[in-house]
Amino acid sequence: MPNKKNQSNSNIIFFWTHNLVGSGGRFLFNMLLSLTGGILFSFNLWQSTIALAIFGVVSPLLFTLCLYSILRATTNNTDDSPLPKAFTKRQSNAIMMIVDMAAIIALAILIHTNTLNYLLIRLLQTTIFPALMLLMLRVLYVNIAHPRE
Repeated sequence: MPNKKNQSNSNIIFFWTHNLVGSGGRFLFNMLLSLTGGILFSFNLWQSTIALAIFGVVSPLLFTLCLYSILRATTNNTDDSPLPKAFTKRQSNAIMMIVDMAAIIALAILIHTNTLNYLLIRLLQTTIFPALMLLMLRVLYVNIAHPRE
């Protein structure tokens, strides 16, 4: 019978997380790619709807999905978790993830329609938020892959 720990880490979300931040090289490559594309779009050096879609919608949505799924998988509804209860319960975790994803999509739409097409908003959407999410994913992945005994 397979080990329960290995079984919980064999889903598609863990696979994506492993490919995004599984090693220092992968993490650095994805961080540099995200920062480069985000900065180029934010400072209007690469003004394209495709760039906004990749660096402002698809990447942040993927990072958000992985982050919330890994958060829920690591806590396993234990009472001694340092995270708020909202992250440990499946329903509240899903609601918060959907709200975050809706905010990402709404900001991207507002940027695309030139309603909020300011440097700070573009920088937050395509550079700062994705970089923070990648960093949080890396920390969570390291804690999962190498737990303290």
